[in-house]
Amino acid sequence: MVRTFCKSGENEAIKGAVHALGGVIAATMAAYNITAWWYRRERHLGINSIVYTLAILWEIKQTTHHWERCVEATSADTEAA
Repeated sequence: MVRTFCKSGENEAIKGAVHALGGVIAATMAAYNITAWWYRRERHLGINSIVYTLAILWEIKQTTHHWERCVEATSADTEAA
């Protein structure tokens, strides 16, 4: 079951949704750390801001990757019909 789920082209919408949720969480954490850094200027908050911002970019990339696979699968199904 897990092997089938992890196979490329299978359940891409769910995988994309998980990455999108990860992006939302990373954005929330980035927003907090950026705001906290703005007021307190503590080094770890600045580092966290950078890390979480990079995580947002990563999750956007991954979500887009899965979304494209969903679109490809849908168009392939439409052409086959």
